[in-house]
Amino acid sequence: MYEGAKTAVRTHEGQTESFLITVGLHQGSSLSPYLFALVMDELIGHIQDDIHWCMLFADDIVLIDETQEGVNAKPNLWREVLESKGLRISRSKT
Repeated sequence: MYEGAKTAVRTHEGQTESFLITVGLHQGSSLSPYLFALVMDELIGHIQDDIHWCMLFADDIVLIDETQEGVNAKPNLWREVLESKGLRISRSKT
């Protein structure tokens, strides 16, 4: 799924040339919790504008709104964006 993945680094000096990602983040890496917190913080920043109440529990997000449509709006948008990148989101507890 991630074969041939490329990225670039953006700094205050500008953006680097694209380069291949050849090594993934290893399970148990000390960087994993930081990256997880960084992604969750960014995600929650986008959620809180439109949702009345949002709670985080480890890697779970609880969305509360006055209508079912309000609750479903953000996850549907996330699903569409992720699927366009070849990823998927689980909307149910496994």
